[in-house]
Amino acid sequence: YFIQSNLSMADNERQRLITDNSSNEHLHRTSHSQVISREAFRATPARWYILFAFCYMGMIQGFIGNAWGPVAAVMKNRFDWDDGRTSLLALWVPVAFVPGAIMFPWVTEWTNMRFVVVGNGALMAIAGALKILSVTVIPLSYLIITSHIAHIINGVCGAVPFSGVMYITVNWFPTKERIVATGLIMATLNTGIAIPFLLGPHIIPEPQENLTSPINLPFSRNYHFLDNVVEEDHDQAFFEQRLRYYLWIQAVSMILCFVFVIVYFPSRPQFAPTASAVTARLDIMQGVKALLKRGNFWLVCTVYALTSGVFNGYGLTFDVIMQRCNISMKTAGNLGFVGLLASVPTNILIGTLASVFSRHQKRMNVCILAMGCICFGLFVAEIEEWISPRSMGAIWASYVLATMFITGVVPILFDMSAESSHPVSEELSSTVMVLGNQFMCLIFTVILQIPNLLSDSDKDKLNYVMLGSSIFATILAAFYRSTNVRLLIDAQSVTVEQLDTRSVQQIRNAGIM
Repeated sequence: YFIQSNLSMADNERQRLITDNSSNEHLHRTSHSQVISREAFRATPARWYILFAFCYMGMIQGFIGNAWGPVAAVMKNRFDWDDGRTSLLALWVPVAFVPGAIMFPWVTEWTNMRFVVVGNGALMAIAGALKILSVTVIPLSYLIITSHIAHIINGVCGAVPFSGVMYITVNWFPTKERIVATGLIMATLNTGIAIPFLLGPHIIPEPQENLTSPINLPFSRNYHFLDNVVEEDHDQAFFEQRLRYYLWIQAVSMILCFVFVIVYFPSRPQFAPTASAVTARLDIMQGVKALLKRGNFWLVCTVYALTSGVFNGYGLTFDVIMQRCNISMKTAGNLGFVGLLASVPTNILIGTLASVFSRHQKRMNVCILAMGCICFGLFVAEIEEWISPRSMGAIWASYVLATMFITGVVPILFDMSAESSHPVSEELSSTVMVLGNQFMCLIFTVILQIPNLLSDSDKDKLNYVMLGSSIFATILAAFYRSTNVRLLIDAQSVTVEQLDTRSVQQIRNAGIM
């Protein structure tokens, strides 16, 4: 009775949304009534290559966006990049992301996903070529200019891996794999953000200051690479050489994005994996109007912005904040790297559990967020020395666990957003989600750009902002009303008249009808 009742509610809502005079234009429905059983839908092995290529693109976008934060101290000491310049580079990520995200659902609807993804890869290749020019032709004194241009391009490109995540999962993966695939994509995005924390400080070592007894080594160089310390402070050529290595790695990784997607990346698979993948969606304008009336969706969007959005801004400025808490650049970099790396299996595990217990996502979401708040509260208590003496073990454990829990709920939140907004297209609902995320990230980063707003001694207060936003998000998450419209559609047979035009042609080509 419960399933039939929910199916009736979903059908009534769909009928209400399409009964206006222009419904044929908005939904492109056909006049057929042929029933298509669940056995007609199947997943193709090619979905794993699509997932790999899409994950790699998202990972590299995160890597480039966070490339300079973990080496901020070296760039400040050696190349006169102050905190404002480094923060401004990080600021381009959410700023340039906005126009790209706004255009994404429109361009996807007008063209197809292959055109969007390949075009995105081409833009990343252009940014990579610009970094090669910075290494080979353009003097390093102009690096700040080329870095700004590359970061703007990279920010625009970030719209595709973030806004397109639900499009990929719903069109390529069966019901039981959707949240797991979402978790994998989100995990690789976190991996990309984590890479510079480890790679940056190890390629461009931090100079050791206030040396009293340097050790003499051959060739008058005294480099301790295992300790990640360079004791000779007058060899500028060494740092320039290491900086060029770092730029080459960035450039090659960006060009590979284009190679992977140009080789193979169709818009849709030959066979649809589920019924909900091919049922008709509202067009963009109708979808926007429908979203405005979905309070449940906006609650999920707010929770995502307050957790992941603020955490992303916090991560982009993590090195600067930790320096104010007497945490070294190397320690801050290792903290950020291990925390985000640990979130990779967490995203996959939580995604798997959420797919198994799909009707208990709300409880899982609230519990995981609550544990994240507790762990981050312990982290703040340790670095602010509310608990004496300070324990580095407790700092490591609390921060890594907090990162795992706060980032681990992202697959659940994205799935909730798609369920609570159906039949709005996943491209549009995901775009609104990530716009809220980037808005909060932007606010967090702008705070460091406003002169005299925060003194150097007050920048550690941003820890309280991160903690407070997580607590508020946990409270909001408790008010979510569970809905499983897509799951209910996947559990029944569908008729051809419920499909969109492209899906009807796709099924005919596959020989199903």
